Amino acid sequence: MNTRLLEIHPRELKFIFELNKHSLCSIQLTNNTLDHVAFKVKITSPKKYYVRPKVGIIEPNSTREFTVRMQAQKLAPPDMLCKDKFLIQSTVVPADTADEDITSSLFSKEGGKYIEEQKLGVTLVSPPISPVFSPVDEAKREEEVALGVTEPNNLCKAVEEIVEQEPLNKNHVPSNAMEPEPASLANDFVDGNGEDLEMIKHLEELKLKLSELELKLCQAQNAISKLKEEKQISIQETKLLQENFSELRKTELNSVQVGFPVLYLYMVALVCTFLGRFLR
Repeated sequence: MNTRLLEIHPRELKFIFELNKHSLCSIQLTNNTLDHVAFKVKITSPKKYYVRPKVGIIEPNSTREFTVRMQAQKLAPPDMLCKDKFLIQSTVVPADTADEDITSSLFSKEGGKYIEEQKLGVTLVSPPISPVFSPVDEAKREEEVALGVTEPNNLCKAVEEIVEQEPLNKNHVPSNAMEPEPASLANDFVDGNGEDLEMIKHLEELKLKLSELELKLCQAQNAISKLKEEKQISIQETKLLQENFSELRKTELNSVQVGFPVLYLYMVALVCTFLGRFLR
C-alpha cells in the first residue's frame, strides 16, 4: 500500500525522567482511510512500561490514543539515552470487529495479509524547574495526581516544549527519519503481557497472604477464647475446692470437739472396771 493505515503523533515517546517516579506519555493514532483498522502495541521492554490500551479498533477517519506509563526507575541510563523501542502494528479488519476480537493471529502475515509496522523510539528529558506552590496548590496537585486527573496530553506537550528548547544531540535521529522496520524485526518486540501477568501474580500472592493472615487471626482469636473459657472453669473449680475444703475442715473440728469427752468417759470406765476386778 502506498498510503499508511495510521498516522502517529508524536513519532517519538518522550518521558520526563526522575528517579523513583513514574512518567506518562500518550500517542495519538489517526485512521485516514475508509476502512476499520486494528492496532497493536508491542514493546522491547514490557516490564518497564505499562500500556493502555495495547490493542484496539479505529473507525474510518477517526483518532484514538493509547497511554504509556514508564515505571519508576532506580538508576538513570548513561547520558540519558534510552534504547527501548515501540512497534505499532495495524491492519484492515471487517467493520463489525470489536476490541475483544483482536488476537495475535490477526496480525500474522500468513497468506499475504498486509500488516503495517511503524517503529517509535524513546527519549528521556530532564524535569523542568518546579514552580513554587502554595500549600493549597500543592495539596490540590497531589490529590489530582493520586486520583489520576493529570492529563497525559498536557504532560507530553510540556515535554515537547522542553525538548524544543534544548540543543539537539549529535547522535539524535529525527523522528521523521524513522521508517517502518522489516518484518523480521517484529520478533524483537513482545506484546507487553508479561507485566500484566506479573501484576496479576503479585495481586494473587497478596490475596493469598491476606487469607493466611486472616486464618491465623481467626485461629488466634479462637485460642484466646478457649484460654478464657479454661481460665473461667479453673477459677470456678478452685472456688469449689476452697468451699469444700472449708466445709470439711469445719466438720472435722466439730467432730473432735464433740467426740473427745465420750472417748474420755470410755477410757475412765474401762480403767475402773479393770481396777475393780483386780482388787477383788
